[in-house]
Amino acid sequence: MKSNKKEGFFIMLGIMALMVWGCGAKKIENTQVPKSPEANETAKVEKAEVVPMEKYVVKDGDTLWAISQQSGIYSDSFQWPLIFKTDRDLIQDPDQITPGQVLMIQKEQSVEQVKHARQLASDTPAFVHHDEPRASLPVNYF
Repeated sequence: MKSNKKEGFFIMLGIMALMVWGCGAKKIENTQVPKSPEANETAKVEKAEVVPMEKYVVKDGDTLWAISQQSGIYSDSFQWPLIFKTDRDLIQDPDQITPGQVLMIQKEQSVEQVKHARQLASDTPAFVHHDEPRASLPVNYF
């Protein structure tokens, strides 16, 4: 019986040690700030603002007018200002694009954007050849 008491004593001592050790263990806190409902809506808006883009490599003889006319682009030559606006960092003058340039074509334009682009194209004077980019454009495309 003495050995049973000793075994029981050691078992109880072990259990107590585990309990003390468990209580003294490092607590892991959740430091992540709970998101407000507005934050979730902002995340949804940011995801919704991703606009599908397509690359187009300018070929010899291309114009924004001709590129815009192609099926698979806009199928409407009067939408060329959309390309100019999207690629404004690459194009100084809409009459001067260079073979090999990689343009980004923004897909899924809104009705208002298309209407505005068509109006800008209509307001643009007829093409007049020029070797250098114009200092000022005939229409404010932006």
